[in-house]
Amino acid sequence: MQREMPMMAAARRPKEVEPKLLEMCRHRLDAIRLCIQLSGLSHETIAEELGLDKGHLCRILQGKAYFPDTRTIKLMELCGNIAPMQWEAQAMGYQLSADSKAQRKAELMAELAALEAA
Repeated sequence: MQREMPMMAAARRPKEVEPKLLEMCRHRLDAIRLCIQLSGLSHETIAEELGLDKGHLCRILQGKAYFPDTRTIKLMELCGNIAPMQWEAQAMGYQLSADSKAQRKAELMAELAALEAA
């Protein structure tokens, strides 16, 4: 499945997950499952977009195979949340914080694109 990318639209930034939901995750796999569940996307769509076999994704989610680290960022972008990254930071005793300068720049770019479109 191919999607068109609007050239002037601001990229959608993945959002943080409620800390209460992350507290229920026992390990990284739970955070990956949470990420997928919160997206509302089907497992078939996720597997296709990540370039994984549907059966392999099923085995990953059952804990019988490992999720490829090289696809974690794409998963978070696709699902629209950063649950796996938040869980890892929390597990190491860190807390994530957004880059306010980059966030403000993205907001201004989106505002500029909206003005140009009007």
